[in-house]
This record gives sequence, structure tokens and C-alpha cells, in this order.
Amino acid sequence: AGFTSAMKNIGKVQNRGTEFTITTTNIKTKKFNWTSNFNISFNTSKVLELTDNQLSMLTNGYFDQAYTAPNYIAKIGYPVGMMYGYIYEGTYKFEDFNQTGAAYTLKSGIPHYVSESNTQPGMPRYADLNKDGVIDSYDQTIIGRGAPIHIGGLTNNFEYGGFDLSVFFQWSYGSDIQNANRLMFENGMKKKALNQFASYANRWTFDNPTSDIPGVNNSSSNGLFSSRIIEDGSFLRLKTVSLGYSLNAKLLKKLKIAKAHVFVSGQNLLTWSKYSGYDPEVSIRNTALTPGLDFSSYPRAVSVNTGINISF
Repeated sequence: AGFTSAMKNIGKVQNRGTEFTITTTNIKTKKFNWTSNFNISFNTSKVLELTDNQLSMLTNGYFDQAYTAPNYIAKIGYPVGMMYGYIYEGTYKFEDFNQTGAAYTLKSGIPHYVSESNTQPGMPRYADLNKDGVIDSYDQTIIGRGAPIHIGGLTNNFEYGGFDLSVFFQWSYGSDIQNANRLMFENGMKKKALNQFASYANRWTFDNPTSDIPGVNNSSSNGLFSSRIIEDGSFLRLKTVSLGYSLNAKLLKKLKIAKAHVFVSGQNLLTWSKYSGYDPEVSIRNTALTPGLDFSSYPRAVSVNTGINISF
């Protein structure tokens, strides 16, 4: 029909997992009840097939026009949504160079980024995986996984007299987050007019030569997707706490009310995580191919609600 390309349904993916739930009655008396519900899920995917004779497929989790390189890979034998890029080794240090006056020349045997002809101290350094002396696309590899190893939750419900309390924790373990914010706000090259994170004050400078945060320079390798921006996305969150009180039956009878329950509840109250961003439970490109990408996404809000339920 004159088109140069067409969409095609390709590939096979295997999804397997185990989900386990247990509900217990811990204490049950006339005045006090305590029940618990625990659930955990182990779910994994596996790419079995792509298109004809294809072993891997690259995808760009797009977030800004300045970053168009692929940062995800679907590879046969691996889970869907693996993160793709370079292994970050820090910054080039003074000991990597021969110095002549104020000029620095990279020592023989130390690899440099393929498009850089004058690598200098403070520029980002990446692993030369194939040991050919240059850092190029052949040195890219899997640098993270977007899907967690397991997720779960734990709810405890308490009842005493007319009071009831429910506490719900949720968690996710084993996933990574590609913190694209750091390519913008912890980077002295791509977006020079932007304000930077406070952490960028600790960047490489001649007075701070041990820092592994790249200094202000014109290196084209500053904006590469690498393990520098991959962070642990595991978290434990106090998701919901609800406290209520059911009014005394004798009082309700006088008021001609069948039931009355006063409550206050809060959501997203506390989160424990090593992630440096706002929220570890995030992805701006929430598809199977590009999970765990964070770029200025709005965090889940803490909220508190109160109310009364009345039945006549």
C-alpha cells in the first residue's frame, strides 16, 4: 500500500510466579481481637522469542528530546524491562594522566570515550567491557532490572471495646530505578541553564579531585545512560493507618440510630527506602518494556481523612 513499515505482532514472553497469602487470628477474647493478613508474590517474566533471528531488542524510555539513546533491552532468556547502558566507574582522576605544565594527556592503556579526543580530569569514566581501548556502544550491557523480585503486604487489625485499628504495610524488593533526574540535575553539560541538585555542589573540581560526580565540562559522555543513575528501588511503606470508634449501642438506641462509626485514616504516611528521589514506587513509562523510569514524577501524597458512618 506504499508504506515503508508496518506494525507486527512478534515475540513470546513467559510469565510465572507464586503468590502466598495467610490470614491468622492471633488473639480472640470478649474484649480484644487481633487478626493479621500477610501476602507475598514472586512473579518473573522471561523473553522466549523476538522476531526472526533476533536475540535482543532495544527501547528508549523517552523523557526528553536531548536523550534519545536506548536505555532498555528485551533479551532472550532474560526478564522483560531490563535497563541498558554503560558501567560507570567514576571520574577520571589526576593519576590517569601525564601532566606537562597545565596540560593533561591520558596515559597509554586507559580507555576513553570514542568521540572524545581530549579527555580531561573530572570527566565521566565508563568500563571498557570488550577491552579494545575505547568506550563505545559495544561496551553497553544490562545495568538494572525494572521488575521487583517480590512484593507484598502485611495488615494487622485490632479491636478493643468500641475501638478498631487497622495498620497496613506494603513493600517491594529487588527492583531498580533509572533516576533520569540525575542526568538533568546532577550534570554540568547537557542542560547548563538548569539549577542543579544540592549534591552537585560535591562535583569534581580541582579542589575536590576525589569526587565521582562529573565536573562542569563539555564531555559528550556526560549524558550517557549508565549505572551512575541506577538506584535501588526497594521500599517499605506504611501505606494505611485507620483508627475508628463505634458508638455505644445504648446511646444509639436513645438517638434512634442503628450504627455510628467515627474514624480517622491516613495514607502513604511513611516510606523507608534508599532511593534518593521523591518516591520509589514510580515509573513515567509504565509499560512492560520500560519499567522503573523516574523523571520529575509527582510522589504519592500523604493524605488524612476523617468521617462518620451512620446507619438508621
